[in-house]
Amino acid sequence: MSEIMTYPISDAVTLKSFTDPRFKTMRVSVNMLLPLNKSTAARNAILPSLVGRATREYPDYTALGRRLSYLYGASLGSGVQKIGEYQALGLSAGGIASRYAFGGEDMFAELSGLLLGVLFDPLRDENGLFPEDGFTQEKRQQLEQKDAEFSDKMIYAHQRCHELLFEGRPAGLDRLGSREDIEALIREDLRGAWEELLAGARFEIFTLGDCQPDVDALRKRFLKVGMAHKLQPVPYEEPELKRVTECQPVAQSKLTMAFRAQVPVEERLLFQLTSAVLGEPTSSKLFQNVREKQSLCYYCDSAFSWVNNAMFIESGVETDNLDRAEEAILAQITAMQKGDVSEDELKYAKLYMCNHLRAVKDSLHRVESWYMSRAFDQPDMSPEQAAGILTEYTVDDVVQAANRLQPAVVYKLKGGGE
Repeated sequence: MSEIMTYPISDAVTLKSFTDPRFKTMRVSVNMLLPLNKSTAARNAILPSLVGRATREYPDYTALGRRLSYLYGASLGSGVQKIGEYQALGLSAGGIASRYAFGGEDMFAELSGLLLGVLFDPLRDENGLFPEDGFTQEKRQQLEQKDAEFSDKMIYAHQRCHELLFEGRPAGLDRLGSREDIEALIREDLRGAWEELLAGARFEIFTLGDCQPDVDALRKRFLKVGMAHKLQPVPYEEPELKRVTECQPVAQSKLTMAFRAQVPVEERLLFQLTSAVLGEPTSSKLFQNVREKQSLCYYCDSAFSWVNNAMFIESGVETDNLDRAEEAILAQITAMQKGDVSEDELKYAKLYMCNHLRAVKDSLHRVESWYMSRAFDQPDMSPEQAAGILTEYTVDDVVQAANRLQPAVVYKLKGGGE
């Protein structure tokens, strides 16, 4: 099994390489993490897709697309995530491995060169402004993304619960910024913004798949960029329970609950296991008791986020069952806290998690996601090591973890309203 190799470039830049000839493809990605800030969130969020439209060498969408086609249908991608109190902006290039190139091209050199052109030489005019047509289109797409997330009530309910849980903190901000801030963006706002981002971000670079990175070339290019942010989870604060109900004209109501716990790094996997016992696989308490036996929800899932020191429970519910569903969910947590966790429930939760961990290295995207999530702690822990740790936990460990969960938010999106 291939292992991750870590190459520190500087205090602000880390290169991680996962070489595995089982794959017929490769992927090169650059992730830039910087603290979330309301004044810059919308501006920063539009930048990855904007710089990915054209470079000085390939000055329009057509020229860039032609180059990607020439590289056997290679792809360029961009994305924006929120990880705790950080905005994570990503750019990536992917394509076939060099051994499948008919012309003998060094595909790593080609793809990384293209990506570096996007990063360090995006197309701008003599005044330092991005092309107006590209800016207009990307701004429209960002607003459409906001509309899509509002229309998807599962996403919307999670976002509202997140906002309420971290109200007044950067973790409560949207990764794309507010709709008002996006609408207010003008091209002149972005003059110098890309250089500011390159100078102020923490860089996590990945080379993945059937390729060998040119470490010296990447070190030379990234040695003088970035800022050495020490990545930290969202600080734990003793919660005061917030209860919020909103009404909208939807057929299916949503119930989203948040719990906080102070979890040191070494107990991260224990709380993820506790979440699995409670509400992830079909063997879990929420699935068996709330969804199946009581038929109170269409779905009822839990997930623990260590970087947020929080557990979220999300469900889709008939409007008339909102209160009963809340009571039933809390009853399952109370049962766990009193020791009602069977050895079978623990075993099936471990099997569920270990199956997911074994599948990490079957996908380049999953490999990157795993090690990106580990940038905040234990950066070199492999999925295999995590699986080994999981198997050692006992029922008593899970019960003790459940007793440390503190209710923080109950958010209800109630159907039938305007």
